Formats: sequence, C-alpha cells, structure tokens
Amino acid sequence: MYLKCAPILLLLVVVMFAQPVQAMGNNCKGSLLVTSDAADMFEEYKNNVKVFMSLKIQVANSLLTCADEIWIEAVDNNKIKFRGPINKNAKLKDAQFKKIKAKRGIFKIDLDERITQMWMQLTHYTLFPSGDYDSIIKVSIIMDGDVVEEEFLTMEYFSSPKISLSLDNNSQGKVSGSNGEYQIDLGELTTNARFDWGIKVLSNSAYDIVLDSEFNGLRHETNLDAVIAYSISFDNVKIPSTEQLSRSYDFAASVKNTWFGFSFTLGNVELMPAGSYQDNLSLTIYPR
Repeated sequence: MYLKCAPILLLLVVVMFAQPVQAMGNNCKGSLLVTSDAADMFEEYKNNVKVFMSLKIQVANSLLTCADEIWIEAVDNNKIKFRGPINKNAKLKDAQFKKIKAKRGIFKIDLDERITQMWMQLTHYTLFPSGDYDSIIKVSIIMDGDVVEEEFLTMEYFSSPKISLSLDNNSQGKVSGSNGEYQIDLGELTTNARFDWGIKVLSNSAYDIVLDSEFNGLRHETNLDAVIAYSISFDNVKIPSTEQLSRSYDFAASVKNTWFGFSFTLGNVELMPAGSYQDNLSLTIYPR
C-alpha cells in the first residue's frame, strides 16, 4: 500500500506548486509609460560637447510587484544610434549619470521603483552640426525573462545653430575687450595708416555676415561734421567705410572654425581738426 501511494503524493505536490506561478503570470499586467521630456534635456560644453536627454519609465503597481527587470534596446541596431546631420552612438546612464553596460545589445536594469529615471548621452568633440537627431528604442518590462509589457519611443534632440567668435592669437595683444565687444586704439592718426587684426568664427551652421560703420568713418568727438574716411578689407573684399558689406557662407552639415582677416586703411587726415575720433564698427553674424 505504501509503494502505491507515493507517486500520487508526489504528483499532488507538483500541481500545488505550479498553480501560484501560473496565476501570477496571468496577473502580471499593467500600464507602462515611457517618456523623454525635452524640457529636461541639458548640454555641457567643456573639452567636448555632451547632451543629456531624460528617459523616464513609469509602471503601475501591479507590474512593480510581479516584474523584475527593464530591458532597453535599439530597434534596428545593436547600439543605440541617433541619426541626423551626423550619426552618433549614445550611452545610457542611470539617475546618478553612471554608465549602464549593454549585454548583447540590451541594457538590463532592475525594476525596483514605480518611476525609473535614466539619461541618454550623446558626445561630440565639438559642436553638434545644426539639425534634428532621433533614435527609436524599445522598452520592455520583464518577468523571469519573458516580456509582459513593451513600448516604443522616439527620442529626439535638436541642435540649434550656434556661433562663437574670438580674437586670433596675433590680435589679442593689440585689441582690448572680450565677449564680442572690442576696442582698437589707432594712436596718432596719419594718412594711409593701416591696422590689421583677425577673428575666428566657430559655427555649426551656415551663416551670413554683415559689416557696417555707424558713422561712415572716424567722427570727431565734438565736431560731428568732421569725419575721416577709411577703407575696410574683410575676407579679401574691400569697401569704403560709407558702404555696408554683406557676405554669405554656406557649407555642408558640419562644424567649421574659420579665420577672417580685417584691415583698416585711413584716408586723408590732413587739415582735419585736432582731437579724438571714433567709429563703431559692427560685425553681425546671422546663423542659418
């Protein structure tokens, strides 16, 4: 009798053990919300440029109590790649900006909270070329290696046109000022005196440059009718101070650091009233 009953008891134990697991699998359902808020995106400019995009994953309590992992993966690549004017691979960081490693193209994170904050990081050695960048990722909620919920999200980054202007090394000793406002002391004014200097323009987009004299020459500080004309040479184009210079610079999606040379040549200063003369010369760059 004992030998005949043993298999029946063993079978009952297996059935009773399997029932709760199956029931839990059927009940492991709930809402999943995956967002990337552009308002949380920020950039860092140091030796290179870093862009951090928020990735927030929210699950219902029912998922939190039964699922155990979050999986994040690219839709069409083993690496998360943003496509745009240039293509860049992204890194996934946790809430403390620590790198999360991928295993066979999948980032796996423990599901411990209803809201899991992460960051997607793009890095470039200089400014990102102006334009739109995007990447599609899949976010899955996992229980015991099986997918119970998943969402697809398009993450987007817009690199706005940016311009940086600075003096070249040879001009820093003879031109004072900073942040786009510079002063040049021409000293004693003599006929045909010349002054040369240069600037560097770092841009991630095409741009227009407009060069204009406020007083159409060097104007006397008190005798406003006394004006000394001069000529301007900019990027191998020469104009008198009475005219405005407009130039357009187009280039493919990239970043360029371009040097431009200035040259001022005074006109005739003979018989001009003694005193100080000044002009405000504006160089305006319009990114496109």
